[in-house]
Amino acid sequence: MQKYFNYIEIIVLNTIIFFIDILFKYYGYVLSYPNPYFVLNIYISIRHGINLFFFSTSLSLFYYFTSLYIHYKINIFSVIFSWSVMRIPLIILSIGFLIGFFRDMYIQKINEQANQIKILNEKIKRLKENIKKYSSLTKDLQNKLLLENKGVSLFVDKLKEIEFNNPEDIFNEAVELISDFVNAITVSIYTISKNNFLRLKVRKGSQILPNSFPIEKSKIISTANELGFSSASVLYLSDENVDFSMEPVMAAKISQKNKTVGFVVIENIDPEKINKNTETYLKLLSDWLSNLLYVSLELEKQTITTDVEKFNLIFEKIDERFRRFKIPYSFIKISVSKEFEVNEIKKYIRETDFVFFNKEKNELNIILTSCNSKGLERVLEKIRLEKNIKVLEAYTKE
Repeated sequence: MQKYFNYIEIIVLNTIIFFIDILFKYYGYVLSYPNPYFVLNIYISIRHGINLFFFSTSLSLFYYFTSLYIHYKINIFSVIFSWSVMRIPLIILSIGFLIGFFRDMYIQKINEQANQIKILNEKIKRLKENIKKYSSLTKDLQNKLLLENKGVSLFVDKLKEIEFNNPEDIFNEAVELISDFVNAITVSIYTISKNNFLRLKVRKGSQILPNSFPIEKSKIISTANELGFSSASVLYLSDENVDFSMEPVMAAKISQKNKTVGFVVIENIDPEKINKNTETYLKLLSDWLSNLLYVSLELEKQTITTDVEKFNLIFEKIDERFRRFKIPYSFIKISVSKEFEVNEIKKYIRETDFVFFNKEKNELNIILTSCNSKGLERVLEKIRLEKNIKVLEAYTKE
């Protein structure tokens, strides 16, 4: 676009000079000093170079000789071949050409240097990326060497530092530990309920897997359920159609006395961080959790307690988990008639939910773990069909 504007500028300036010449009868500015056409074309040569200089000079000389023809008519040839007339075109062409030639050489040199600078900047950028990449690899290698020498003992020491006050603390600290130790992007712990249905207990990192789903939906988790541990490598050995949206990178089973309690799952991790150490730490953690959580989880399932302090402590830990890991939960407060059997509430909730029974007021406070607003609405629809129950309060944090 700029090129067209330059041509328009040259045409307009030459035309203005020509009309002034015709209007005031300057006879092509033969006797003018400096000659306007000379000044204009020197300016064009300096600013735009040889190509536009030749275009401007051709237009100027056309106007120059046209002016002389208008004034001298049939005597034009006797005038044109005189030195006073021909010196103007010769001076314009010679000086303008030399200026344009050196100007173009200078600009070409600048452009070449600019290209070299651009190429060097690209090289610097690539070198910086390589330095960053090699720094990261060096750091990973240092960590790997450290962990290969002291990894297991360090990991066990870290496990010993976890404060095991209650199951919620164990889950929260365990997922933090494995995430930091193997530098995983997303780590989760799922517990297993009836019908082999997995329910998210805690997650650190961006979500990939659903919060709840059947074990058989995931080939990796199904294999871990059978063998204790599994990784993405099993997918390459399988002839079955795989739904990769349901597959983590690796999983280790949490079990006790041949009973599966849940799974420690690495949902996402950088490929270069997958190694034998990662598998070792995941197995260690799952074994540690197996020993600590089995009894706690059994006591925790569908617990209906009358101990308000115990319920409030559980509530506090679940709310803390929401603040730390954004795991949603829902709360329901209901009043029940004296005819209502409290244990009947179990048919409306899951094994992993908590209930506090206030005998004095005949009220139940219910915490629905890992439950969003849609899940809450489904539970409320069922509860409202019970004539002996009245919903007093219900909300979700998500």
